[in-house]
Amino acid sequence: MDELELRRRLYADPNTSDKDILEALEADPDANAFSKELKTLDSDIEQALNVPVPENLAERLVLNQSLHAFKTQRKKSRIHLALAASVAFLFGVSFTYLNMGAPLNLEQHALAHIYHEPSSLTNVKHDFSLQEVNAKLASFGGNFSELPNQVSYLTFCDFKGQKSLHLVFQTEQGPMTLFIVPSNNQYRTESYFSDESFDGATYQGHKANLILLGEKGQALSPYNDKLQNSLQWRI
Repeated sequence: MDELELRRRLYADPNTSDKDILEALEADPDANAFSKELKTLDSDIEQALNVPVPENLAERLVLNQSLHAFKTQRKKSRIHLALAASVAFLFGVSFTYLNMGAPLNLEQHALAHIYHEPSSLTNVKHDFSLQEVNAKLASFGGNFSELPNQVSYLTFCDFKGQKSLHLVFQTEQGPMTLFIVPSNNQYRTESYFSDESFDGATYQGHKANLILLGEKGQALSPYNDKLQNSLQWRI
């Protein structure tokens, strides 16, 4: 057996007991010394790898995984909150812009009010009486002889510094929003308007503009007819 083959087999298995290997080591002192060095190195490696497993290792690994998952989820939550805050800020700036600058577009402002106060459409617990509605409308010099349906939301609102009335009444097709905005020549109206969620219409009157908004597909004109017939103004 040549020296190269001997070394190759000793590297593969320093503790081999093959007869031909043992005979070769007996005949060659240098090869025997090399074999002993490999055995010592192999033993040192085995001892280094023979480390006792710490107690509760499995539980610690599970805990570390749980902590990592929690940190990852918390980071995602912060990102989502940051995005939500950015959207809210952008909408707030947009809503504020509608109260500033260029001549007021009633339709854009009405849509902005809807998105700014979504609770006005979902809070149906209240049932405001005709007297309560007329008490607020009286400040504009008007009153209703009757209401088209249950009024579930009633408040004053601001259209670029113009005090207006914002109410929501219930219909078979869902809530419908009505804005009563005292007439002013600075207003630009478009009669019919819509976006991806709402249809709207502006009806110009002698004393005020009536702006109706409903969800997509709601019929607006029948309710406008009822409102116009019921609404009276002091001369």
